[in-house]
Amino acid sequence: MNTSKNQNTDTELTLGFCPRSLILFTQFALIAKRNKEYQSKMKKNNSMKPIITIILILSFALNLGAQESSKEIKTRPFQITFVTPLGTNGLDAWNITNNFSINLYAGYNGGLDGVELSGFGGMLKNNMKGTQIAGFGNIVMGTGNGFQAAGFFNYSHQYFQGAQIAGFANVINSDTKAWQFSGFSNVATGNSDAAQFSGFANYSKGNSVGQISGFSNVNSGNLKGFQIAGFSNVNTDSLKGIQIAGFSNYTKTLNGIQIAPFNYVDSLEKGMPFGLFSIVKNGYRAFEISVSETLFGTVSFKTGTTKFYNIVSVGASYKNDQILWGWGYGIGTMFAMKNDWNMTVELLSYQINVDEWFTEVLNLNNKLQITTSKKVAKNLHVFGGITWNVNVSDIEDHDGNVFKSTVSPWNVFDKTYNNETNVKMYPGFTAGIRF
Repeated sequence: MNTSKNQNTDTELTLGFCPRSLILFTQFALIAKRNKEYQSKMKKNNSMKPIITIILILSFALNLGAQESSKEIKTRPFQITFVTPLGTNGLDAWNITNNFSINLYAGYNGGLDGVELSGFGGMLKNNMKGTQIAGFGNIVMGTGNGFQAAGFFNYSHQYFQGAQIAGFANVINSDTKAWQFSGFSNVATGNSDAAQFSGFANYSKGNSVGQISGFSNVNSGNLKGFQIAGFSNVNTDSLKGIQIAGFSNYTKTLNGIQIAPFNYVDSLEKGMPFGLFSIVKNGYRAFEISVSETLFGTVSFKTGTTKFYNIVSVGASYKNDQILWGWGYGIGTMFAMKNDWNMTVELLSYQINVDEWFTEVLNLNNKLQITTSKKVAKNLHVFGGITWNVNVSDIEDHDGNVFKSTVSPWNVFDKTYNNETNVKMYPGFTAGIRF
C-alpha cells in the first residue's frame, strides 16, 4: 500500500516537474535573447547592463511567482542562490521564508526571518524580519522590521520599522518608524516616527522627529521636530519645532522657530521667524513715513512679528547742493505698553549715495533708534524718539581721489583708522507716522 502510494507520488512529481521545466528553460531562453538585444543597444552605456539584468530577473521571478502564489509559505534555515530559481530552493523560492539567505547575484524569496546577503540584489515577496545587505538594492513587498543596507537603494512596500542605509535612496511606501540614511534622498509616503538624513532631499507625509538634508526637506503633514536643509524646508501643515535653512523656510502653522534668509508662515501660534525677510500672514506688518536729521524723508516697510521684524527702508535729503539718498535694511522689536502706547528698539544701516544712483565707495549711516508710539486712530500711530548714529566711510574712492562724506550734520566723535576708514558718531532724532 505504501509502495503504491510512493510510486504514485513519484509519478506525480515527475509529471508535474516536466511542464515547469519546459516553461523554465523556455523563459530563460527568451530572457537570454532579450538581454543580448539590450546589451547590443547599450554598448555605449555599459553602466545600464546590471540594471537591465536585474529587471529581467525580477520580471521572470514575479511571473513564476504568480504561478506559485497559491502555495503555502514554508520556513527553512538556509538557502543559497545564484539567480532565482537557480538555488537550493528552486522553484519554491518565493514561497519560502529563510533564516539565513545568500544570493550570490540576485534572489527572489518568500520572506526573511534572520539575515540575507546579496551580491547584487535581494527581493522578498512577503515580510522581512532581521537584516538585508546587498551590493545594489533590497526590496521588501511586505512589512519590514530590522535593518537594510545597500549600495544603491532600499525599498519597503508596507510598514517598516528599524533603519535603512543606502548609497542613493531609501523608499518606504507606507507609515514607518525607520531611521533613513542615504547619499541622495529618502522617501516615506506615510507618517514617519523617526528621522531622515540625506545628501540631497527628504520627503515624508507627517514626521514626529525630523529631517536633515544637503538641499531640501518636504513634509506634507504635521511636523513635530526639526527640519535642517542647505537650501529650503517646506512643511505644509503644523510645525512644532524648528526649521533652519540656507535660503528659505515655509510652514502653514508655526509653533516654534524659523531661521533662514527668507521665511514664510501662514499662521503663527507661538514663536518667531529669524531672517533677512520674514512674512507672517497673521503677524506684524507696518508702513512708515518719517523724518530725521540725516535723511529728511524716509519710507519704511516692516514685516515679521512684534518680537522680531525686518525693515526695508529708503530715504533722501538735500545738503550742501548735493542730493543724498540711501537704501537700508534693519531689524527691530516692539514692546507693548499701557493705553495704546508701544516702544520699539531698532538697528538700521543705510548706504548713502551722493549725487548719483550708486556711490561705489563705502558710505554707511548706521543707527540705533528707540521710539515710542501712540495709537491715534484705527491702524494709525504717531511716533518719535532718539537715535545714535555711527557713520563709516572710505577716505578715498577707487581711483585714489579723496572722498569726504557729507552725511553727518554734526558729530561728537571723529576718527580715521589706518588711513582708510573714517568713523563719525552723533546723536539724533526721528519722528513720523505708522500705518
